[in-house]
Amino acid sequence: MDTDIAKWIPIPYFQINQEGTILNSSNQTHSYFYPASNIWHIVHKEDRNKVILMLSQSTNSQPVTEYLVLQTSNKLFVNFKCTIQWKDGIGHLVCTEKKSVADLDITPFPIQTSLVNTKRRLEASEKSLNTAAKIISLRRH
Repeated sequence: MDTDIAKWIPIPYFQINQEGTILNSSNQTHSYFYPASNIWHIVHKEDRNKVILMLSQSTNSQPVTEYLVLQTSNKLFVNFKCTIQWKDGIGHLVCTEKKSVADLDITPFPIQTSLVNTKRRLEASEKSLNTAAKIISLRRH
């Protein structure tokens, strides 16, 4: 595909090689993601095996679709439906944002569960620290 044409594709679109190096991307890609030299820089670590599967399909001419969590330009992780099709060693990757976790038919993200658990632990720690501070304050008087 002509690189000038690729720039005008109205959705996040990447041309990548088998290692995940970004060879070209659409202008729309930059409104979603920070400029990156490699797809690995925006893929959440828990979805890396899915990307390995997508990259390993380079000899398959059929499109491969996976739901991936990608880091956006505002540093948040967002759900995307990503489809790649390979031609002549070049992967044509299109990523469209999913608006809701309910659209995905999957369980909540482990990262969300981890954040909730961390918040609970921090709240419990804060209570313990406040109690300890009161005890120390009482002992001083």
